[in-house]
Formats: sequence, structure tokens, C-alpha cells
Amino acid sequence: MQAPQSPKAVMEAPGSTPHRRASMKILCRNIDEVVLGNMQFDTWYYSPYPDSIILTSGSTPTKAPNGTLSNGFVPFRAGIACPKLHICPLCFVYSPLEDEFIRHLLHHQEQEKEGAWSEPVPESAFKVYEWDSYTVWEVDGEREKFYCQNLSLFGKLFLEQKSVFFDTGGFKYYVLTHTTANTPVQVRDRGRKRASSSLDDSMFPTKVLGFFSKENLSWDSNNLACILVFPPFQHRQLGQLLMAVSYKLSGWEWEGGVIGGPEKPLSTMGRKSYLRFWSERIARYVMGQSADADQHKVFEDTKKRKNGLTREEMTVKEIGDRTGMLTEDVIAALNEMGLCELKPQKRKKKTSAEANGSAGAPEKDDVEPATMSISRLRVLAWAEANSVEIVSPVKEEGFLGEWALSDVDGEQDDDQEDLDDVASG
Repeated sequence: MQAPQSPKAVMEAPGSTPHRRASMKILCRNIDEVVLGNMQFDTWYYSPYPDSIILTSGSTPTKAPNGTLSNGFVPFRAGIACPKLHICPLCFVYSPLEDEFIRHLLHHQEQEKEGAWSEPVPESAFKVYEWDSYTVWEVDGEREKFYCQNLSLFGKLFLEQKSVFFDTGGFKYYVLTHTTANTPVQVRDRGRKRASSSLDDSMFPTKVLGFFSKENLSWDSNNLACILVFPPFQHRQLGQLLMAVSYKLSGWEWEGGVIGGPEKPLSTMGRKSYLRFWSERIARYVMGQSADADQHKVFEDTKKRKNGLTREEMTVKEIGDRTGMLTEDVIAALNEMGLCELKPQKRKKKTSAEANGSAGAPEKDDVEPATMSISRLRVLAWAEANSVEIVSPVKEEGFLGEWALSDVDGEQDDDQEDLDDVASG
């Protein structure tokens, strides 16, 4: 198993039509299938794996008279450089040769027996979230370049828009793993085949299910650069979990935190996923389960109309501030939900003094902010119609280290110790 080199990625031409994009996906795909541990499934897009490694020889394989290929490959689809690539589920090193792949895994197994680090993330990684057998690890792209490069190359096989593969130094990678206890993580059967090797699940009690990356310094306040849940583990709300973790790690509810969102433009699939995530986040907030760390009530300062009915209004910015979302993302979600109508902006009336010019010139921002009229009953109906769990898939209790909830009992003990010190002094 060799280290990756740095070939140039083949990028999609801007402005190409959807039909042409679909054609390019097929033409540019250089690997047909991947074997990740004991799972085998199709790839979706091109990834810049070096040909010198993914091919067993430096030249394109040729067919022998018996129908097989002269260098040991089996026949494969036209235009595909590598019919099957084996990926280590522990370090994401790759090889087209099954024997070499098995030897590599046995090496990991021997290291584990000797008491070496056995998690499918580098030893320098640390946990930021752990709940119900799921763990999110932070991996430094500068310190662990080899691991992050391999993870990026593998991720590009299933991401249409990704440009960072080798220059990982400016990024943190957040890797989602699941540890099998009595019941293994659910795996999609569609498009997945059992690998031809004799590997079984017992060799991989902890699996990597997906990841997201984040720039160390983002001038656009992005809290996420790219995100992927591996195909066998999709449609299990794991993408929603990773998105929620990315918002938590932005520290938006703390002083000095960042109101942000994912790097844009989003892919078609990414936009669909985020619209769902944003809509659910707003719904949870409105229904009182709240993405708000301070547990503030949404409608505690309601006004009453002349007919006695309660008006439930807030600005788009207020919703964003209480959920950590950009105003543009709040508007996109509310439009997607179809629940709220934008009320027209109102200009402040000038006083007679202002009209006579005795006061200073009016400010440019003398327009009242636009508001959305929100009905909690309609939000609940939307949640039920879309099978939305009002409780977030991410548990606040699961965050660790600086992201953990404050220990109330511990704070009380500290206060009592301070009082004792004062009394004894």
C-alpha cells in the first residue's frame, strides 16, 4: 500500500448543462467499485487517485485472447481505469490488489494485539461528541496529512464538488464512527455487495460512517467545507447529525462565536439536505425544543391584536440569531416550508420637526425590518406531515471537552469551597 501522489483533479466545466454533467460523471469516473473492509459498492464520480498506484502496471491493461486482462485484471467497463479498489477501513490506504489489501489488514490486526492504537482514526484525534455508540472525532489536517489525504480521495468518489485532496493543512476533519455492541449499524443493501475476501464484521467493531471538513480560518464564516456519509450508511439521519455538530462547533451561542453555514455554492444533493436540516432546526426552535442553548422561549414577548388574538412575530434575523443560522439560510428554509409570509417593510413616519428640516437628515436604515408571521400550529402540522422528530438527533449531553454542558453540581461545589475559604480566612 503506497502513499498518495499529487495529480491534478479533473474538474467539471462551469456552465455545463445537466445532461452534459451526467455524461461527464460516467466518462470521468476512473474507478468502478470500491471495497471498504468487507463492503463492496459502486463509485459515483472521478477521484484523482494516481494511475501509477491504482493500476498494477504503469500502462493501460490489455486484453488477453481468453478474455481476461494480461496483467491480472478482469474485464471492466470502457473508460474505467480501475475495476476495483480496496480501501483500508482503518487508515483509508488503497490498493487494487486484494492480496496486498489483506496483508495490510493483518498488519493492523497484529498491531492491535500488541496494544497499539486500534481506532479507525489517527491516535492524535480526540472526541468532540459521543452518544449511543456514535462518536465524532476531530482530526488535524496539518498533523495527519496522510490520513486526511486518503480520506479526501475516497470522499471524492461520492462528492461531485470537492477540490481539496492533498493540501489539507488548513482544515480540520470531523470523522463519524460507530462502535458495534449487540446490534450493528444499519447498512443499505441497495448497490452493496459482500466483498470477495473472507473478512467479517468482527474485524471492524468500529466503522467510519462519514465525515465533514472545516477550514481553520474562513473569511466567509463557513462552519463546514464538505460533508459526506458513505453510501452504505446513508438515509439514517447521520448527515443531519454531522450538520448539527458543525453548528455546535461554530460556537454561535457563545460570545465570540460565529453565525455561519456551509460553504457555497451547494451541490444539488447538498442543498436538498441542508434545506431539510434548516427547516427541522427552525421547527424545533419554534416548537420550544430549541436549538437555543439558553432555552429562551420563542414567543415570550408577544403582542396582542385589537381583536384580542396573539400576534406571533419575529424578524428573520432574530430567528437566525437564536438558531445560529445565516439570514439567507433562514429565508431559504421558510420558503421551503411554505409556512410564513414576508410582511412588507414599513418606513418610519417623520415628525413635524424632521419635515421642517430642524432635525438631522434621516438615516438610511430608517426602515423597520421585515418580519415573518409564524403559526406554531402550522409548524407542528408541517413537522407531522414531513415525519420530523421534534427532538434533535444530537444530544447536548454528548458533547465533550470545551463543548460539554456546564456541570451545575460541580459549579455549586466550587462556590461552596470559595465560601469555606472566605470563612476560614
